[in-house]
Amino acid sequence: MNDQKKDIKIMIVDDEMINLRIVDGMLKLENYTSILVNDPLSAVDMVAENKPDLILLDVDMPRKDGFTICKELKQDPETKNIPILFLSGRSSSEYIIEGLKIGGVDYITKPFHAPELLARVNTHLKLKDATEKLIVMENIKALHAAMVSQNHNLNQLTTSILGQTEIINIILNKEIELNKEKIHSCLGSIEKAALDMNNIIQKFKNIQKIEYTKYSKNTDMLDLNRSSIPEEEL
Repeated sequence: MNDQKKDIKIMIVDDEMINLRIVDGMLKLENYTSILVNDPLSAVDMVAENKPDLILLDVDMPRKDGFTICKELKQDPETKNIPILFLSGRSSSEYIIEGLKIGGVDYITKPFHAPELLARVNTHLKLKDATEKLIVMENIKALHAAMVSQNHNLNQLTTSILGQTEIINIILNKEIELNKEKIHSCLGSIEKAALDMNNIIQKFKNIQKIEYTKYSKNTDMLDLNRSSIPEEEL
């Protein structure tokens, strides 16, 4: 058994305690940590509280069926990416299609055996892990592209601000006749640079999607204009 699997939490939702114990026993063969839920009305709250890595969800339950629970979980950004495997005694294609359509990643018909259940659980946990790694890699790529796209602009703006403040300091420190026109010009340049920097910051805050443009042969950069929604449209 793999001790690392103790850190993997699998929630089983079924209104029948005997079914919970059977599935729990199967998962123990792989050393998974089980969270047993026999009240379908509390299932959504239990998922939000425990954040399981995967959910085994019975379809036919009184008061609240598995399809309804799945739909609620998929509507919540905090729980929508948790893989849901349906467990059901109904094997008609209509039910299987509906389960997959609303967001389930698999549909296992009862009765099932431990090897079958564990094989599917292991497969979907591996897929979840691979997906999360791809998301991390994509986020790193987006961050790098953002740095590439705005590094030159921000350097120019900060250089402008530092240069204009240095000119003002020279005028004041040398105690020469104050050149109000020159000082006003410097302050205007500083204000413009600050506004341009703020505009870049706002575009980052308003990013709704990731759009790339080519910076060099091997490097992409983030296209802020296509990735951001203007403030007036928010």
